[in-house]
Parts: sequence; C-alpha cells; structure tokens
Amino acid sequence: CPQFERPREKAIYNGIETLSNQELIAVILRTGNKEMSVLNLASLLLEEIGGFQALKDVDYYQLTKIKGIKQAKAIELMASIELAKRMQKENTKRFVIKEHKLMFEKQEKVILLCLNSRLEIIQEKLLFIGSGDASMLETKEVFQHTLRCGANRIILIHNHPSGNPAPSVEDELITQKIKEMA
Repeated sequence: CPQFERPREKAIYNGIETLSNQELIAVILRTGNKEMSVLNLASLLLEEIGGFQALKDVDYYQLTKIKGIKQAKAIELMASIELAKRMQKENTKRFVIKEHKLMFEKQEKVILLCLNSRLEIIQEKLLFIGSGDASMLETKEVFQHTLRCGANRIILIHNHPSGNPAPSVEDELITQKIKEMA
C-alpha cells in the first residue's frame, strides 16, 4: 500500500479529519490479516454490520463474528465507540439554558445560542457587553456566528441590569430587524 494510501500516514500529513469512515476504522483496527488489508477489513466490517450508523449499536458478538475481528480488535473498536457516545452525552449536557444565567449581571449582555436541527445547543457565544441599558448589537454579527457554527435555529438571550424585564423600544426594534433578516 503506497504511503499516501495508508490511513495513519494520511492522518499525519493531511489531518485526521481528512480520513473517511473506513480509514478511521482501519486506524483503530491497526492491522488486517493474511487474507485482507486493514482497509479491506474495515470495509468488510462496515458491510457486515449494516453501515457506519450501525456502529453505535454494534456489540462484541457481532464484531467477533466478522472474519478477521478477534477479541482485542472488537474491544478496541467498542471502546472507541463508547468514547464517542460519552463525548456526545457530555456535549449535550454542557449547554443548559438556565433562567438565572444573566440575572445578577451588572452589565447588559447578549448571548447567542446556536441550535442544530434537533434543537440541541451546539454553540454559545457572548455577542455584546454594554453598560446601563444601551445595546449596540449588530445583526450582521448574529448571522455571521450563526452561519459559522452551522446552526439551523438561534436563541438570543438578553438581560436588563435594571431588573425591569419589560423589553425596551430598542429591544423591540432589534428583535423585529433580526426576524426580518432571518
């Protein structure tokens, strides 16, 4: 296998994100066997379990039934899958909208929450810090961040240091402007 076709070398020179799903699995499996390369083994594995999405539900016995996957390879692959699941759980836990988040702030703040198609928060960005109740939020900035993070929907959170939760005329105008731009 030429060096540029080897998944590990490709990851080193081009970045891990350039690897295909098959190549990522090949890196985890490390070696093939006498009958097939590690890339072919990764391809066989994906075919046998029903595709990449089926990895999240694969079990030890399914893996060890595949010719070329023994105990060590099965456990290494399952450990990688479990890590991915745990990272996903942590990611969804990380962003929790709390009513009191800005309650005691002395300065006005505007926070943008970017949501994916499942309405999960994928990014939180502080867009503005002001003084008193003068807001200088730029609508262009809202949508630049929205596009950068790939959000399908957004939530804007805004506090009033005065303690009065009623929206100001300026709040109403900027809300309308953002709606129109969206």
